[in-house]
Amino acid sequence: MGHGMAKNLAAKGFPLTVRVHRNRKPAEDILAAGAREASTNAELARNSDIVILCVTGSPQVEEIVYGESGILGVAREGLTVIDTSTAEPESTAKIRSDLAAKRTVYVDAPLARTPKEAEEGRLNTMVGADEATFARLKP
Repeated sequence: MGHGMAKNLAAKGFPLTVRVHRNRKPAEDILAAGAREASTNAELARNSDIVILCVTGSPQVEEIVYGESGILGVAREGLTVIDTSTAEPESTAKIRSDLAAKRTVYVDAPLARTPKEAEEGRLNTMVGADEATFARLKP
C-alpha cells in the first residue's frame, strides 16, 4: 500500500522523503522520480511536516515512534504523524498522548481496499481527526 501511496504523491509533485526498508527494489521508481531517502525514522520526522506511516500494525508503529532513532525523540510542534496501519486502540491512544505531550498531532487513518487501488490512487481512508486538522491535511 505504501508504495502506491508514495508513487502517487511523487507523481503529483509533492515533496517526498521515504524510509526504505531491507527490500529496496519497490522504492527504486519512487527514488528515481525524485523522492529523497531518510536513513532513520528520526531523520524523516526532523525534516518533515507530515509523516505518513504505512506499516502492518501497532508493533511496527511503536518501533517507528519509540525505537532507536524514533519519531518521539524529535517530535515537535508543527509535526503531524498519520498512521494508516490497522492498529490496536490502546496503542494508538498511548502514541497519540505521548506525541501530544510534544505538541505533535497524531492522526489515526486506517486504509481500506488493496495495493492495486493504492497504485491507482483509489484508496479509502477512515480518518480520525478533528475538523481543523482534517482541513489542514487535505491537498
